[in-house]
Amino acid sequence: MKLNLKTKIYLSALTILSIGLYVYIFKNYRVEDMTLFVFWTILSIAVESLLIPMPNNAVGVSVGYAINVAAVIVGGPLLAATVTSLGVLFRFPKIEGRGYVHLFNLQPHKTLFNVAQSVLVSGIMGLVYLNLGGQINEFSLFPTLAIVVVGVLANTFFISAFLGLSTRTSITNTWMGNIRGTFISTIAVGTIGIIIALAFLSYGYGAVILFFGPLLLARYSFKLYIDMRNLYISTIEALNKAVEAKDSYTSGHANRVEELAVGLAKAYHLSFDSIENIRTAAILHDIGKIGIKDEILNKAGKLTKEEYETIMKHPSIGADIIGKVNFLQDVTKIVRHHHEKYDGTGYPDGLKGEEIPIEASILMIADSYDAMTTDRPYRKALTKEMAIEELRKYSGTQFDPRLVDVFINMINKMV
Repeated sequence: MKLNLKTKIYLSALTILSIGLYVYIFKNYRVEDMTLFVFWTILSIAVESLLIPMPNNAVGVSVGYAINVAAVIVGGPLLAATVTSLGVLFRFPKIEGRGYVHLFNLQPHKTLFNVAQSVLVSGIMGLVYLNLGGQINEFSLFPTLAIVVVGVLANTFFISAFLGLSTRTSITNTWMGNIRGTFISTIAVGTIGIIIALAFLSYGYGAVILFFGPLLLARYSFKLYIDMRNLYISTIEALNKAVEAKDSYTSGHANRVEELAVGLAKAYHLSFDSIENIRTAAILHDIGKIGIKDEILNKAGKLTKEEYETIMKHPSIGADIIGKVNFLQDVTKIVRHHHEKYDGTGYPDGLKGEEIPIEASILMIADSYDAMTTDRPYRKALTKEMAIEELRKYSGTQFDPRLVDVFINMINKMV
């Protein structure tokens, strides 16, 4: 992946900050016991190697955060920053389709980011712990609870900023999309780190090994969540393939509509959840065409009144299909109403104005624009300028006027 300028600047700043922080920690703190250092380093590498990739493979979920927390308590900032950075540097997780991923087959900028953010997160946690009155090699309740939360916030911020800048998307949306579902679980992993530290302080090295069981259980919980996300995505992809097999026009159309609808939703500043629902609805908005005869869908000439009435059934057929899938409930109304018109003359329910869900109105504009600018069996595609003129012409009748100008501005900025 080629980094854009903003990402390069961010990574450079992160690297400089991590070096500065590590130098400060190295000058002011010590790790006197090499056995302690070697033990926690090996533990960190082992735990980090249990990394679970998220569905997009852009970020992974690790239970190594427990080691961050424990290392701060038992050894202070220098031990924590050193062993956790070595853990991510030398980990070797096995990722489906790629085999073992390690230092020598990972892109250099990813290695640099992993090490830099590990130093920063662990270093910040260590300094917060001591400044709140915590003592190295002793348990202090409030400072310990504070660093569990601080560590999660710092870690997720650094990762979200890197992903957001590299993909040119909102940092907030990136955080919500990639990390929100694991936030509470990561806090729970941090509490396991507290227990590991207590076991070490009370009973020594052997007791720490016993807590590999809870860590593996935490990893299993993470994996169940990731597998659920994968199943969700696979189901959507399978439904989309079913539509493409039925109607060749839909192939590519759904993806273009998704891009346009999501872009408009972001420009209109909808919430993350609404944007994600629109993304899914755009992919599935024509799923109801499965219930329409091929000769009607692919007819080159003008449709008869009866044929058009049949075509008009596809939003309600689609809503019925996906309405039976539990995790698509929020998408159902968008699919059902994406052919409703602002003046109430649309279908299937004749909704008017603000009765129409804003997500459905967004999808209507994106769907209509792509249909206008794409060759169809019965006509040639309109130019961009002609399609924009149609949007203006029917603003307030077919299209929601609140959205038309926003969409046109977005289109004009697109290359």
